[in-house]
Amino acid sequence: MFRRYANSIPEGANTLFLEHPSVLTALLEVAWQSRAHDPALSLGHPGHRSNLSQLPDFWLNGLKTSARPPISPPPGTTSIPRTRMAAALNPQTGGTVLWDHLIYAYMIESTRIYEIFRRVLHEFLHGEKLGVPTDAAQHWLRNTEELFYRDPPPFSITTITSHIRSDLRSTRRNAYWRMFGMDLNHGTDEGQPYPYIKADAANNEFVTTFEELLREVWIAIANFGNSSGANPTDQGKIENLVANLQNMLMSRRANGNLSREEFVFVAMMSWFHLTVQFDSPIIQALRAEVTGPEQRLFKVAQRVGLPAHGLSKSYFDIADPISGVLIDIEVSGTGIVPALVARVPAFPTLTPLQNAMNTIITHWSIITGRDVKAGKVAVR
Repeated sequence: MFRRYANSIPEGANTLFLEHPSVLTALLEVAWQSRAHDPALSLGHPGHRSNLSQLPDFWLNGLKTSARPPISPPPGTTSIPRTRMAAALNPQTGGTVLWDHLIYAYMIESTRIYEIFRRVLHEFLHGEKLGVPTDAAQHWLRNTEELFYRDPPPFSITTITSHIRSDLRSTRRNAYWRMFGMDLNHGTDEGQPYPYIKADAANNEFVTTFEELLREVWIAIANFGNSSGANPTDQGKIENLVANLQNMLMSRRANGNLSREEFVFVAMMSWFHLTVQFDSPIIQALRAEVTGPEQRLFKVAQRVGLPAHGLSKSYFDIADPISGVLIDIEVSGTGIVPALVARVPAFPTLTPLQNAMNTIITHWSIITGRDVKAGKVAVR
């Protein structure tokens, strides 16, 4: 979300990091207001995520017009092109903004980026162990603390903390568990499991089903150029796996469930992702200027004494394509299968969807330690 805003304004992210926290909150309200909202689609569908309203117009309009330049919705849909998204975005029915899938937030958070920058704020705001922050870095520190390390302002769409949900980190883990049956790969700073409520209704079969889909799609990709002989691609099985994943994901989204949480968590992780995508003010203040988001994160982690995940590069690289594929599955279900298995005349090599899956297969194998390209081993 913040990455797309940064791409649409002069000076990009540096301008965004200098904004007042109220303006940044208003940016998110406007994005929610401009979400894809087609009443003809079922509630929870990517084109109709939620009916919950943003701040009232009399309140939000003042924030929108007082900002310089005035706030407008972020352009486009998500951070990468979609293959099937056009049908879900109808400007005549209430907006075109579509945020990334919850899996994006899960992958970015798995690098331990949230905990590392929490330590950065702690050190800068309690002393000068890391030095004295520059003027631009102080803006970043204020904005980050206001937006992501305290309760949001009341009545905002981003306000998902209360006496019922007092721990935002626990709330995020609960959402990841419900949607994917997965916990984060790190616990507390002391190495203990992080406590959170594991809901009974969770997609416990997501990982095994998704991995099986990756295996089958890899077979299709590996046999992409076959013009003669046997082709082991099993289109029927791929269709069944995609349908199962669509049913799984949409069952957790019934009546717009988890949409607001997804929006907030995706926006939050996009802020931290944007922070390490270039030598941003806080990166410069920490003297962590290197090449690549994972290398910057490693340098920051070293400065604060809290290690990032060693496979952070794979988590960063997989986040966008896996988000796009899961949204495609939610939108079109088995309608995406031809682009997964068939040679399309317009694409002499792999289709965009196959390329995305190829990236996912590579980095999923690295992250999990299970080589999906090798296929299953039959046990006698």
